[in-house]
Amino acid sequence: MSISLNMSFSEFFEQYQEKKPLLIKGAASNTRFSWEDVNNIFDNSDAASNDFKLSLDGIRPKSEYVENYLDIGVLRHRLIKPVIYENLKNGATLIANKIKNSKKVNEISNQIATFTGRQVVSSAYLSFGSKDSFRCHWDTRDVFAIQLIGRKRWIVYEPSLKSPLYTQQSKDYEHLYPCPHSPYMDIVLEAGDVLYLPRGWWHNPLPLEEATFHLAIGTFPAYTVDYLSWLFKRFEVFNGVRRSLHNWQQDKDSLSSVGQHVNELITDPNNYHCFLDEFTGATRVDSSLALDIFGNPNAGKLPDHYGVRLCTNSCHGLNDGYIIVNGTRLNLDKQSQKLIRHIGKFPDTSIGTLLINFPETPTNQVRKLINQLCHLDILELSRA
Repeated sequence: MSISLNMSFSEFFEQYQEKKPLLIKGAASNTRFSWEDVNNIFDNSDAASNDFKLSLDGIRPKSEYVENYLDIGVLRHRLIKPVIYENLKNGATLIANKIKNSKKVNEISNQIATFTGRQVVSSAYLSFGSKDSFRCHWDTRDVFAIQLIGRKRWIVYEPSLKSPLYTQQSKDYEHLYPCPHSPYMDIVLEAGDVLYLPRGWWHNPLPLEEATFHLAIGTFPAYTVDYLSWLFKRFEVFNGVRRSLHNWQQDKDSLSSVGQHVNELITDPNNYHCFLDEFTGATRVDSSLALDIFGNPNAGKLPDHYGVRLCTNSCHGLNDGYIIVNGTRLNLDKQSQKLIRHIGKFPDTSIGTLLINFPETPTNQVRKLINQLCHLDILELSRA
């Protein structure tokens, strides 16, 4: 399943990222998404979780559509299907956030993650009526809306609070920063279309009284406030921040020295790179198991038609001779750097292709490196 955004990341970064919306017609037109896929997403979701919602004139209480029961001594939860069906017929929207265990969703979200270099979270929205799932609002993350079944109308307004953080939800701030009156765009997404919305842009997605299903892929980078928070945890070693305050005349010189110290910390490149290393090291990207290969001591060599991809959204550190993937930091020699860079640029490159593209490295060394990186959860196999 492929998404084609029809532009380089540098073009996207310079013209659109965190600047303005972008509509790409037919970007996912080759992505086949069936009703079986949709049903599996909601079947595999935890109905009792706050990440699973039913919206009809507001978010419905769990007690209306989820029942608890004992399964041989284990407390479990299940959807009350007649209630779900009836609500959907009456115009409800069914929502699943933080989707896991869906191969097709993972394939789509991984492409967005690779393109943006950011951590992502996937959500699904299903409706058959004409009522909106939420009233007009902004998100505190950039979102790629990917229409997969049917159509949906999107009314988009320019931001009234630029680049809100996750603590600045529109419902809490709309009295201070109301939605503009005139829309920036009023469009209908058809199956295969992708809409990019930067955080803070008001929007109201409206079903059109027909079956409609879309994914919303939210992206999560490191923000300046995250860097500051990381630095402030290290402030306690500086005596200036432990002094008590009395009055401005006595304290202004002390506060000035604190400000100078803060500036030195913020602009220290070592601190900056250390923060990004820790941020990247805390990120995890799901990858498929290959128990039959890497858990089997009698497994033979990997077939040349198998592909490999990186288990990370970015190649952070690669220019400095290392990479951090799923919590593992690996120092790389020049040949390994070239191999990783090639795989990052061309995900799912076959092992046979890698052997051809790196003729200066003995075949057995390339195979050994690929095996080691797969074993360490740095590379993932694709067996298509």
